[in-house]
Amino acid sequence: MAKDDPLAFGPLLLLDAASRERLRSVVKESRVAAGDVLIEEHRPGADAYLVMDGAVRVVARAEGRTLALVGAPALVGEMAVVTDLGRTASVVADTPCTVLTLPGGALRALMAAQPLFAHAMRERTDLLLADAFLKRHSPLRDLPAEIVGALALRLRPRQLEPDQLIEGRSDDLYLVRRGAVERLRDGARTEAGDFVQRERGERYAAVGDTWLYELRVSDVAHEIIAHQARLRSIAAELGDRARVRGVGGCTAVEVDDLGGTLVHDAAQHRAIVSTAVGALIGALDGKRTVEELVTASGRPRGEIVEGLAVLIAAGLAELKR
Repeated sequence: MAKDDPLAFGPLLLLDAASRERLRSVVKESRVAAGDVLIEEHRPGADAYLVMDGAVRVVARAEGRTLALVGAPALVGEMAVVTDLGRTASVVADTPCTVLTLPGGALRALMAAQPLFAHAMRERTDLLLADAFLKRHSPLRDLPAEIVGALALRLRPRQLEPDQLIEGRSDDLYLVRRGAVERLRDGARTEAGDFVQRERGERYAAVGDTWLYELRVSDVAHEIIAHQARLRSIAAELGDRARVRGVGGCTAVEVDDLGGTLVHDAAQHRAIVSTAVGALIGALDGKRTVEELVTASGRPRGEIVEGLAVLIAAGLAELKR
């Protein structure tokens, strides 16, 4: 984001200066307090918000899940501008924030007038939908955030005609975005917003115009194996005399629905660790040794080393050389 032009950010960069000036004339700047709700799930609204400072949390309230932690600068709420899905999640301020409200009508007018901007907005929304599908509607949702993020980039969009057979591997995973998928043997349907995995020997067809994301189990296995290998490599360097330093602005929060302590910073790095590891965040000053951290925790060495490796892999801490 350019210091002299807060609207020169993300897809908005594709707007020419005159268009950004027209948009600037209708935006409203406001200050919100920690805990304030910018967007409420399932409520009416089509405006987008540009978070200029601070951090917000994207929450699926109905499922009790935190989907993302977003630090400024960030654009949120744009999905309702591009799609007809309405508000699919809540956005809550984690800290005091300065926010620009971008009217949905103005953004849609710009999309209609400028194809490049419209394409960028749709591509961004596709990535958000893919990420949300994995975090909310698939059995992969409880994998570490780094793996889910990598898998979102591996999703393959497909568009199918009515009654078209869905060709694929026997263990492909499908996240249905529009229309439905029918299992031909018994007519069982998977509707939009749900997840289905192919079964060996079964055939599937599109019900109406159907859009879906395809994900291969081999891709899932590849990302999990790569992540585990990285954790093992980091853990191997965490000897008793090693020292670990946390990144600046790192915060640990107990979140019941995540099953542990959520550690995050203002740059969207996040990780889930045990309560014992989360309690050590303030002690990661680069001076205490791993041996000292283990002793202070009162927990087994393996648990603490594994948690420290997770924090380093997520970019929330670093091994001091």
